[in-house]
Amino acid sequence: MAKTSPLVLDAMIVTGNTKAAVKAAGGGSSDLWTVPPDQIHYDPRDNVRPLDPDRVRHMANLIKVNGYDRKQPLGCFVRKVGGEDRIYVYAGQHRFHGALLAISEGAQIDRLPIVIDEAKSVNRANLIYAGITTNDGEKLTPLQLAEKVVELQELGEPNATICQRLNITDQTIRDVLLLAKAPAALHKLVRDKVVSSTLAIDEIRAHGGEKALERLQNAAAQVKAGGKAKVTKKALAKSAAHKVTDAHAKQLLQALQSVLHDPIFGKLSPGTIAGVHAALTPHADLLDAVPATGAKYRIHKPNEHGVYTDCETLKAPLFKRTNKHPVEIDLAHVDLGKWIYSTSYAIGTAAGSSPCKLRGADTTYQTRGQAVRAAVQSLRKKLDQWNTRNAKEMPGVHAWLEQLWTAPDPDWTEEMAAEVAK
Repeated sequence: MAKTSPLVLDAMIVTGNTKAAVKAAGGGSSDLWTVPPDQIHYDPRDNVRPLDPDRVRHMANLIKVNGYDRKQPLGCFVRKVGGEDRIYVYAGQHRFHGALLAISEGAQIDRLPIVIDEAKSVNRANLIYAGITTNDGEKLTPLQLAEKVVELQELGEPNATICQRLNITDQTIRDVLLLAKAPAALHKLVRDKVVSSTLAIDEIRAHGGEKALERLQNAAAQVKAGGKAKVTKKALAKSAAHKVTDAHAKQLLQALQSVLHDPIFGKLSPGTIAGVHAALTPHADLLDAVPATGAKYRIHKPNEHGVYTDCETLKAPLFKRTNKHPVEIDLAHVDLGKWIYSTSYAIGTAAGSSPCKLRGADTTYQTRGQAVRAAVQSLRKKLDQWNTRNAKEMPGVHAWLEQLWTAPDPDWTEEMAAEVAK
Protein backbone atom coordinates (compact mmCIF):
# COMPACT_ATOMS: atom_id res chain seq x y z
CA MET A 1 0.00 0.00 0.00
CA ALA A 2 1.40 3.37 -1.05
CA LYS A 3 2.52 5.70 1.70
CA THR A 4 0.62 8.94 2.10
CA SER A 5 1.74 12.14 3.76
CA PRO A 6 -0.46 13.37 6.57
CA LEU A 7 -2.45 16.52 5.72
CA VAL A 8 -0.90 19.46 7.57
CA LEU A 9 -3.54 21.84 8.83
CA ASP A 10 -2.84 25.49 9.64
CA ALA A 11 -2.91 26.30 13.31
CA MET A 12 -6.12 27.81 14.62
CA ILE A 13 -6.16 31.60 14.56
CA VAL A 14 -6.22 33.11 18.01
CA THR A 15 -7.34 36.71 17.86
CA GLY A 16 -5.59 39.41 19.86
CA ASN A 17 -6.14 42.94 21.12
CA THR A 18 -6.25 45.42 18.23
CA LYS A 19 -5.32 48.55 20.19
CA ALA A 20 -2.43 46.76 21.90
CA ALA A 21 -1.10 45.44 18.58
CA VAL A 22 -1.25 48.86 16.91
CA LYS A 23 0.44 50.52 19.88
CA ALA A 24 3.19 47.88 19.92
CA ALA A 25 3.76 48.39 16.20
CA GLY A 26 4.09 52.15 16.70
CA GLY A 27 0.89 52.87 14.79
CA GLY A 28 -1.55 55.72 15.28
CA SER A 29 -5.17 56.57 14.65
CA SER A 30 -6.42 56.39 11.07
CA ASP A 31 -8.67 58.63 9.00
CA LEU A 32 -11.29 55.91 8.72
CA TRP A 33 -14.80 57.15 9.46
CA THR A 34 -18.15 55.39 9.61
CA VAL A 35 -21.19 57.25 8.31
CA PRO A 36 -24.90 56.41 7.90
CA PRO A 37 -25.45 55.37 4.24
CA ASP A 38 -28.17 57.95 3.67
CA GLN A 39 -25.72 60.74 4.54
CA ILE A 40 -23.38 59.86 1.69
CA HIS A 41 -24.07 61.62 -1.61
CA TYR A 42 -23.35 60.55 -5.18
CA ASP A 43 -22.69 62.42 -8.43
CA PRO A 44 -21.96 60.20 -11.48
CA ARG A 45 -19.59 62.89 -12.80
CA ASP A 46 -17.20 62.16 -9.92
CA ASN A 47 -16.72 58.55 -11.07
CA VAL A 48 -14.66 57.47 -14.06
CA ARG A 49 -16.78 54.42 -14.85
CA PRO A 50 -20.51 54.46 -15.68
CA LEU A 51 -22.60 52.71 -13.02
CA ASP A 52 -23.27 49.10 -14.04
CA PRO A 53 -26.66 47.87 -12.70
CA ASP A 54 -25.59 44.21 -13.02
CA ARG A 55 -22.51 44.82 -10.87
CA VAL A 56 -24.62 46.71 -8.31
CA ARG A 57 -26.97 43.69 -8.17
CA HIS A 58 -24.01 41.36 -7.69
CA MET A 59 -22.57 43.48 -4.88
CA ALA A 60 -25.97 43.69 -3.16
CA ASN A 61 -26.31 39.90 -3.21
CA LEU A 62 -22.86 39.51 -1.62
CA ILE A 63 -23.58 42.14 1.04
CA LYS A 64 -26.93 40.57 1.96
CA VAL A 65 -25.22 37.24 2.62
CA ASN A 66 -21.87 38.35 4.04
CA GLY A 67 -22.53 41.85 5.35
CA TYR A 68 -20.53 44.89 4.23
CA ASP A 69 -16.77 44.24 4.29
CA ARG A 70 -15.34 46.98 6.50
CA LYS A 71 -11.89 46.33 4.99
CA GLN A 72 -13.20 47.97 1.81
CA PRO A 73 -13.95 51.59 2.79
CA LEU A 74 -15.40 54.02 0.26
CA GLY A 75 -13.22 56.82 -1.07
CA CYS A 76 -14.92 60.14 -0.43
CA PHE A 77 -14.40 63.88 -0.33
CA VAL A 78 -16.34 66.78 1.12
CA ARG A 79 -18.08 69.17 -1.25
CA LYS A 80 -19.69 72.45 -0.23
CA VAL A 81 -23.26 72.59 -1.59
CA GLY A 82 -25.47 75.58 -0.78
CA GLY A 83 -23.33 76.39 2.24
CA GLU A 84 -23.61 72.80 3.55
CA ASP A 85 -20.69 70.36 3.83
CA ARG A 86 -21.67 67.10 2.16
CA ILE A 87 -19.80 63.81 1.77
CA TYR A 88 -19.56 62.51 -1.81
CA VAL A 89 -18.35 59.05 -2.85
CA TYR A 90 -15.98 58.84 -5.82
CA ALA A 91 -14.24 55.46 -5.29
CA GLY A 92 -16.33 52.36 -4.66
CA GLN A 93 -19.57 53.50 -6.29
CA HIS A 94 -20.71 49.92 -6.99
CA ARG A 95 -20.14 48.89 -3.36
CA PHE A 96 -22.02 52.01 -2.22
CA HIS A 97 -25.01 51.40 -4.50
CA GLY A 98 -24.89 47.69 -3.72
CA ALA A 99 -25.17 48.53 -0.03
CA LEU A 100 -28.11 50.86 -0.68
CA LEU A 101 -29.86 48.15 -2.71
CA ALA A 102 -29.20 45.56 0.00
CA ILE A 103 -30.61 47.95 2.63
CA SER A 104 -33.74 48.50 0.53
CA GLU A 105 -34.20 44.71 0.50
CA GLY A 106 -33.90 44.31 4.26
CA ALA A 107 -30.18 44.25 5.08
CA GLN A 108 -29.29 45.97 8.35
CA ILE A 109 -26.38 48.33 7.71
CA ASP A 110 -26.24 51.31 10.05
CA ARG A 111 -22.92 52.77 8.91
CA LEU A 112 -20.48 52.45 6.01
CA PRO A 113 -16.70 52.84 6.40
CA ILE A 114 -15.24 55.76 4.43
CA VAL A 115 -11.90 57.49 3.97
CA ILE A 116 -12.11 61.21 3.23
CA ASP A 117 -9.44 62.88 1.10
CA GLU A 118 -7.74 66.01 2.36
CA ALA A 119 -9.40 69.10 0.93
CA LYS A 120 -6.15 70.46 -0.53
CA SER A 121 -5.76 67.36 -2.72
CA VAL A 122 -9.29 67.45 -4.14
CA ASN A 123 -9.66 68.66 -7.73
CA ARG A 124 -11.18 67.25 -10.89
CA ALA A 125 -7.88 65.97 -12.34
CA ASN A 126 -6.96 64.15 -9.11
CA LEU A 127 -10.42 62.57 -8.92
CA ILE A 128 -9.95 61.22 -12.46
CA TYR A 129 -6.46 59.89 -11.76
CA ALA A 130 -7.58 58.25 -8.52
CA GLY A 131 -10.70 56.83 -10.15
CA ILE A 132 -8.66 55.20 -12.89
CA THR A 133 -5.92 53.78 -10.68
CA THR A 134 -8.29 52.46 -8.01
CA ASN A 135 -10.19 50.67 -10.78
CA ASP A 136 -7.01 48.80 -11.68
CA GLY A 137 -8.45 45.50 -10.45
CA GLU A 138 -11.17 45.84 -13.09
CA LYS A 139 -9.48 47.88 -15.77
CA LEU A 140 -11.31 50.57 -17.66
CA THR A 141 -12.09 49.73 -21.26
CA PRO A 142 -10.01 51.65 -23.83
CA LEU A 143 -13.10 53.71 -24.67
CA GLN A 144 -13.65 54.65 -21.02
CA LEU A 145 -9.94 55.47 -20.70
CA ALA A 146 -10.16 57.56 -23.90
CA GLU A 147 -12.98 59.66 -22.49
CA LYS A 148 -10.98 60.39 -19.34
CA VAL A 149 -7.76 61.16 -21.24
CA VAL A 150 -9.69 63.70 -23.32
CA GLU A 151 -11.13 65.22 -20.13
CA LEU A 152 -7.67 65.41 -18.54
CA GLN A 153 -6.31 67.13 -21.65
CA GLU A 154 -9.15 69.64 -21.52
CA LEU A 155 -8.18 70.31 -17.89
CA GLY A 156 -4.70 71.23 -19.12
CA GLU A 157 -2.88 68.06 -18.06
CA PRO A 158 0.20 67.43 -20.29
CA ASN A 159 0.47 64.02 -21.95
CA ALA A 160 3.72 63.37 -20.05
CA THR A 161 1.92 63.83 -16.73
CA ILE A 162 -0.96 61.62 -17.81
CA CYS A 163 1.48 58.88 -18.85
CA GLN A 164 3.39 59.11 -15.58
CA ARG A 165 0.41 59.14 -13.23
CA LEU A 166 -1.45 56.35 -15.06
CA ASN A 167 1.67 54.33 -15.91
CA ILE A 168 0.78 54.22 -19.60
CA THR A 169 2.74 55.02 -22.77
CA ASP A 170 2.41 57.73 -25.39
CA GLN A 171 1.28 55.03 -27.79
CA THR A 172 -1.60 54.13 -25.48
CA ILE A 173 -2.70 57.76 -25.47
CA ARG A 174 -2.49 57.91 -29.27
CA ASP A 175 -4.50 54.70 -29.58
CA VAL A 176 -7.29 55.70 -27.22
CA LEU A 177 -7.55 59.17 -28.78
CA LEU A 178 -8.07 57.50 -32.17
CA LEU A 179 -11.04 55.80 -30.59
CA ALA A 180 -12.26 58.99 -28.88
CA LYS A 181 -12.39 60.85 -32.21
CA ALA A 182 -14.22 58.05 -34.05
CA PRO A 183 -17.91 58.42 -35.05
CA ALA A 184 -20.45 58.11 -32.25
CA ALA A 185 -22.03 55.09 -33.95
CA LEU A 186 -18.70 53.26 -33.62
CA HIS A 187 -18.60 54.13 -29.91
CA LYS A 188 -22.03 52.52 -29.57
CA LEU A 189 -20.76 49.28 -31.15
CA VAL A 190 -17.98 49.23 -28.56
CA ARG A 191 -20.25 50.08 -25.60
CA ASP A 192 -22.74 47.41 -26.68
CA LYS A 193 -19.81 44.94 -26.76
CA VAL A 194 -20.48 44.12 -30.41
CA VAL A 195 -16.92 45.18 -31.24
CA SER A 196 -13.91 45.12 -28.94
CA SER A 197 -12.04 48.36 -28.35
CA THR A 198 -8.83 46.76 -29.63
CA LEU A 199 -10.40 45.70 -32.93
CA ALA A 200 -12.01 49.14 -33.33
CA ILE A 201 -8.66 50.89 -32.79
CA ASP A 202 -6.94 48.58 -35.31
CA GLU A 203 -9.62 49.34 -37.89
CA ILE A 204 -9.50 53.11 -37.31
CA ARG A 205 -5.72 53.10 -37.61
CA ALA A 206 -5.91 51.16 -40.88
CA HIS A 207 -8.93 52.77 -42.56
CA GLY A 208 -9.93 55.98 -40.73
CA GLY A 209 -13.03 56.50 -38.60
CA GLU A 210 -15.77 56.58 -41.25
CA LYS A 211 -14.48 53.61 -43.26
CA ALA A 212 -13.85 51.63 -40.06
CA LEU A 213 -17.44 52.27 -38.98
CA GLU A 214 -18.76 51.07 -42.33
CA ARG A 215 -16.66 47.89 -42.21
CA LEU A 216 -17.60 47.09 -38.62
CA GLN A 217 -21.31 47.78 -39.17
CA ASN A 218 -21.34 45.46 -42.18
CA ALA A 219 -19.58 42.76 -40.18
CA ALA A 220 -21.97 43.26 -37.24
CA ALA A 221 -24.98 42.80 -39.52
CA GLN A 222 -23.52 39.59 -40.91
CA VAL A 223 -22.66 38.03 -37.55
CA LYS A 224 -26.12 38.97 -36.24
CA ALA A 225 -27.70 37.25 -39.24
CA GLY A 226 -25.64 34.20 -38.32
CA GLY A 227 -26.96 34.21 -34.77
CA LYS A 228 -23.87 35.64 -33.11
CA ALA A 229 -23.43 38.86 -31.17
CA LYS A 230 -19.78 39.84 -31.45
CA VAL A 231 -17.56 40.81 -34.37
CA THR A 232 -14.22 39.00 -34.37
CA LYS A 233 -11.21 39.56 -36.63
CA LYS A 234 -12.19 36.44 -38.54
CA ALA A 235 -15.78 37.64 -39.01
CA LEU A 236 -14.54 41.07 -40.11
CA ALA A 237 -12.17 39.54 -42.68
CA LYS A 238 -14.99 37.39 -44.01
CA SER A 239 -17.29 40.40 -44.26
CA ALA A 240 -14.65 42.50 -46.03
CA ALA A 241 -14.10 39.71 -48.53
CA HIS A 242 -17.58 40.25 -49.96
CA LYS A 243 -17.16 42.11 -53.23
CA VAL A 244 -20.06 44.57 -53.07
CA THR A 245 -22.00 45.74 -50.01
CA ASP A 246 -25.45 47.35 -50.16
CA ALA A 247 -23.84 50.74 -49.65
CA HIS A 248 -21.37 50.13 -52.47
CA ALA A 249 -24.15 48.90 -54.75
CA LYS A 250 -26.10 52.10 -54.16
CA GLN A 251 -23.02 54.21 -54.91
CA LEU A 252 -22.39 52.30 -58.14
CA LEU A 253 -26.02 52.71 -59.19
CA GLN A 254 -25.86 56.46 -58.53
CA ALA A 255 -22.62 56.72 -60.49
CA LEU A 256 -24.11 54.93 -63.48
CA GLN A 257 -27.19 57.14 -63.30
CA SER A 258 -24.95 60.21 -63.39
CA VAL A 259 -23.34 58.86 -66.56
CA LEU A 260 -26.75 58.20 -68.11
CA HIS A 261 -27.98 61.74 -67.35
CA ASP A 262 -24.80 63.46 -68.49
CA PRO A 263 -25.55 65.85 -71.38
CA ILE A 264 -22.73 64.38 -73.48
CA PHE A 265 -23.69 60.74 -72.79
CA GLY A 266 -24.55 60.35 -76.48
CA LYS A 267 -20.93 61.08 -77.43
CA LEU A 268 -19.70 57.89 -75.78
CA SER A 269 -18.94 54.78 -77.84
CA PRO A 270 -21.95 52.60 -78.80
CA GLY A 271 -20.63 49.73 -76.68
CA THR A 272 -20.40 51.92 -73.57
CA ILE A 273 -23.88 53.35 -74.14
CA ALA A 274 -25.32 49.84 -74.57
CA GLY A 275 -23.52 48.65 -71.43
CA VAL A 276 -24.91 51.48 -69.28
CA HIS A 277 -28.45 50.87 -70.56
CA ALA A 278 -28.15 47.13 -69.98
CA ALA A 279 -26.98 47.65 -66.43
CA LEU A 280 -29.63 50.23 -65.49
CA THR A 281 -32.74 49.00 -67.31
CA PRO A 282 -33.51 46.16 -64.82
CA HIS A 283 -33.35 48.73 -62.00
CA ALA A 284 -35.33 51.52 -63.65
CA ASP A 285 -37.79 51.62 -60.74
CA LEU A 286 -34.93 52.47 -58.36
CA LEU A 287 -33.63 55.41 -60.37
CA ASP A 288 -34.36 59.04 -59.62
CA ALA A 289 -36.32 61.13 -62.09
CA VAL A 290 -34.27 62.60 -64.91
CA PRO A 291 -33.20 66.07 -63.74
CA ALA A 292 -34.56 69.02 -65.62
CA THR A 293 -32.18 70.80 -67.95
CA GLY A 294 -30.68 73.82 -66.32
CA ALA A 295 -31.12 76.56 -68.92
CA LYS A 296 -34.07 78.29 -67.27
CA TYR A 297 -32.62 79.42 -63.91
CA ARG A 298 -33.66 82.92 -62.95
CA ILE A 299 -31.02 85.52 -62.14
CA HIS A 300 -30.94 86.42 -58.45
CA LYS A 301 -30.58 90.03 -57.32
CA PRO A 302 -28.46 91.20 -54.36
CA ASN A 303 -29.68 93.57 -51.67
CA GLU A 304 -28.15 96.99 -50.99
CA HIS A 305 -25.23 95.35 -49.19
CA GLY A 306 -24.42 93.02 -52.07
CA VAL A 307 -25.79 89.96 -50.26
CA TYR A 308 -28.01 87.52 -52.14
CA THR A 309 -30.75 86.92 -49.59
CA ASP A 310 -33.35 85.98 -52.22
CA CYS A 311 -31.67 82.84 -53.46
CA GLU A 312 -32.06 79.06 -53.52
CA THR A 313 -31.45 77.26 -50.20
CA LEU A 314 -30.65 73.56 -49.80
CA LYS A 315 -31.27 72.18 -46.31
CA ALA A 316 -29.97 69.02 -44.65
CA PRO A 317 -32.69 66.73 -43.25
CA LEU A 318 -34.38 67.99 -40.11
CA PHE A 319 -32.68 66.75 -36.92
CA LYS A 320 -35.55 65.57 -34.68
CA ARG A 321 -33.87 66.32 -31.36
CA THR A 322 -33.46 70.03 -32.14
CA ASN A 323 -36.19 70.29 -34.78
CA LYS A 324 -33.72 72.25 -36.92
CA HIS A 325 -31.81 71.79 -40.17
CA PRO A 326 -28.17 71.40 -39.02
CA VAL A 327 -26.64 72.49 -42.35
CA GLU A 328 -27.78 74.81 -45.16
CA ILE A 329 -26.32 75.78 -48.52
CA ASP A 330 -27.36 79.00 -50.28
CA LEU A 331 -26.99 79.10 -54.08
CA ALA A 332 -27.22 82.31 -56.10
CA HIS A 333 -27.34 82.57 -59.90
CA VAL A 334 -25.66 85.99 -60.22
CA ASP A 335 -25.43 86.01 -64.04
CA LEU A 336 -25.67 83.60 -66.97
CA GLY A 337 -23.16 80.86 -66.31
CA LYS A 338 -22.12 82.33 -62.95
CA TRP A 339 -23.05 80.70 -59.64
CA ILE A 340 -21.90 81.36 -56.09
CA TYR A 341 -22.60 79.64 -52.78
CA SER A 342 -22.43 80.15 -49.03
CA THR A 343 -22.83 77.70 -46.15
CA SER A 344 -24.09 77.71 -42.57
CA TYR A 345 -24.19 75.06 -39.88
CA ALA A 346 -25.13 74.59 -36.23
CA ILE A 347 -24.02 71.21 -34.94
CA GLY A 348 -23.52 70.38 -31.29
CA THR A 349 -21.69 73.32 -29.75
CA ALA A 350 -20.22 74.45 -33.09
CA ALA A 351 -21.73 76.94 -35.50
CA GLY A 352 -20.63 78.97 -38.51
CA SER A 353 -22.11 80.94 -41.40
CA SER A 354 -21.13 83.28 -44.20
CA PRO A 355 -23.20 85.62 -46.38
CA CYS A 356 -23.97 84.63 -49.95
CA LYS A 357 -21.97 87.38 -51.61
CA LEU A 358 -20.00 87.83 -54.83
CA ARG A 359 -16.31 88.16 -54.00
CA GLY A 360 -14.79 88.21 -57.48
CA ALA A 361 -14.92 86.35 -60.78
CA ASP A 362 -12.65 83.60 -59.46
CA THR A 363 -15.28 82.57 -56.91
CA THR A 364 -18.03 81.86 -59.45
CA TYR A 365 -18.92 78.51 -60.99
CA GLN A 366 -20.25 77.80 -64.48
CA THR A 367 -23.08 75.52 -63.37
CA ARG A 368 -25.33 75.06 -60.39
CA GLY A 369 -23.94 71.54 -59.98
CA GLN A 370 -20.38 72.84 -59.76
CA ALA A 371 -21.39 75.33 -57.06
CA VAL A 372 -23.14 72.59 -55.08
CA ARG A 373 -20.08 70.32 -55.21
CA ALA A 374 -17.81 73.19 -54.15
CA ALA A 375 -20.12 73.87 -51.17
CA VAL A 376 -20.07 70.18 -50.22
CA GLN A 377 -16.28 70.12 -50.34
CA SER A 378 -16.08 73.24 -48.17
CA LEU A 379 -18.51 71.85 -45.60
CA ARG A 380 -16.67 68.55 -45.32
CA LYS A 381 -13.53 70.42 -44.33
CA LYS A 382 -15.36 72.67 -41.86
CA LEU A 383 -17.18 69.79 -40.18
CA ASP A 384 -14.10 67.59 -39.80
CA GLN A 385 -13.30 69.12 -36.39
CA TRP A 386 -13.12 67.60 -32.91
CA ASN A 387 -16.27 69.40 -31.74
CA THR A 388 -18.41 68.38 -34.74
CA ARG A 389 -16.96 65.10 -36.00
CA ASN A 390 -18.81 62.90 -33.49
CA ALA A 391 -21.99 64.95 -33.13
CA LYS A 392 -25.25 63.02 -33.32
CA GLU A 393 -26.35 65.08 -36.35
CA MET A 394 -23.34 64.04 -38.43
CA PRO A 395 -24.51 60.67 -39.87
CA GLY A 396 -27.53 62.36 -41.47
CA VAL A 397 -25.41 65.30 -42.63
CA HIS A 398 -22.79 62.99 -44.18
CA ALA A 399 -25.48 61.06 -46.08
CA TRP A 400 -27.02 64.30 -47.37
CA LEU A 401 -23.65 65.70 -48.51
CA GLU A 402 -22.82 62.42 -50.27
CA GLN A 403 -26.14 62.58 -52.11
CA LEU A 404 -25.39 66.13 -53.29
CA TRP A 405 -21.84 65.18 -54.30
CA THR A 406 -22.90 62.25 -56.49
CA ALA A 407 -25.89 63.97 -58.12
CA PRO A 408 -25.59 64.45 -61.89
CA ASP A 409 -24.96 67.91 -63.34
CA PRO A 410 -27.54 68.44 -66.14
CA ASP A 411 -25.90 71.73 -67.19
CA TRP A 412 -22.46 70.29 -67.88
CA THR A 413 -21.65 70.51 -71.60
CA GLU A 414 -19.17 68.99 -73.97
CA GLU A 415 -17.49 72.40 -74.34
CA MET A 416 -17.01 72.67 -70.56
CA ALA A 417 -15.48 69.21 -70.50
CA ALA A 418 -13.08 70.16 -73.29
CA GLU A 419 -12.09 73.34 -71.45
CA VAL A 420 -11.32 71.42 -68.28
CA ALA A 421 -9.29 68.87 -70.24
CA LYS A 422 -6.93 71.54 -71.61
